[in-house]
Amino acid sequence: MKTHLLTLALACTTFVGCSEKDVQVSEAPESSEPIVMDELPPMMDMGGHPEHGPHGGELVELGKEAFHIEMMHGSGAVALYVLDGSATKPVAIEAEKLTVSLKHDGEVKSFELPANPQAEDESGKSSRFTSTSIEMDQWMESGAEGAVILQIDGKSFTGKISHDHDHEGHDHGSHEGHNH
Repeated sequence: MKTHLLTLALACTTFVGCSEKDVQVSEAPESSEPIVMDELPPMMDMGGHPEHGPHGGELVELGKEAFHIEMMHGSGAVALYVLDGSATKPVAIEAEKLTVSLKHDGEVKSFELPANPQAEDESGKSSRFTSTSIEMDQWMESGAEGAVILQIDGKSFTGKISHDHDHEGHDHGSHEGHNH
């Protein structure tokens, strides 16, 4: 550990131009414990939450980051997960279904995703909503935009679904023949 810090200090003084007094070296004892990648925090965006949801899906903000929706699509299925403000923990809501309105190539259509509770969801609530609509999955894959409206604790939230991120070199998962 000391070796790494000293290397960092040398690199700082050589490349950045800071002096040795600007670099603080901790005298903490070296640990023989290996660093486990699963214990490191996920990649964060500027909003302080992960860039992707716990399942690797795209995040949709709800109510100035009060909650999030994680969107998973591909292989003929779509799943929406309701997450907390940090976009890391599921939030089970009292809803039998979520309705997503999408616009693609000038056509607008609504799709219903029935509740599909996860094992940890409280009885009568769900944090996961799924659809096996191949049409919805194809619309999502081809960059459809739209919205999902849902109620959480008596408040209405609208999440804007868009594909405004760069798809160059971007992988939604295994989508052979996938073009945007």
